[in-house]
Amino acid sequence: MTILVKKSVRDDQREHYQAAAQRHDEAARLAAASGDLESAARSILALLECERRYGAQGPQVLQVIKPRSS
Repeated sequence: MTILVKKSVRDDQREHYQAAAQRHDEAARLAAASGDLESAARSILALLECERRYGAQGPQVLQVIKPRSS
């Protein structure tokens, strides 16, 4: 038996932010290794923004405790 599970838009967004964070991490490491600290810093800031957005895609604490009424 095969069960098909439709991915939500939120799942797609989380995957997007996770992949972007990995790209920024690699770019920061390469820039730092080559001595380009300005580019490394920009990549780290972009990485942190992706991680923040990634974390914000999950349910909020109050929504878990008391779901919004529809």
